[in-house]
Amino acid sequence: MSYPEAVKFKDHAAGAVLTLAAVCCGGWAVWPHLFPAPQDVQVARHELPSPTPRDVAPEYRHTASVAPLISGRVNVNTASRAQLEALPRIGPALAERLIAGRPYRSLADLDTVKGIGPKLLETLAPLVAF
Repeated sequence: MSYPEAVKFKDHAAGAVLTLAAVCCGGWAVWPHLFPAPQDVQVARHELPSPTPRDVAPEYRHTASVAPLISGRVNVNTASRAQLEALPRIGPALAERLIAGRPYRSLADLDTVKGIGPKLLETLAPLVAF
């Protein structure tokens, strides 16, 4: 190698070393942001709100000779045809459609049954459970 070529090589080598040093120092500066140290788990304890009472199911009158078919809320997923027919505005045909459409999870599911509209849903809301 001649003298001018050696100087060029030396300048390139020095530049490469400086570039490598800058990248390494930059890497050490960025490392904590890329790989943060694990932290202890912190648990916050909050009081849960008290449960809100559901709509109270109506009390049905009964006498010594006639006992009501339902008391409290009727689970539409397990109720018999007679229990469903005891609900207001539910006849035999609608009771059969309710039984055929089981299972139900909410009033919105009942709304899909033919013959049940918004007014009947409003009537049934305090009487049924899921």
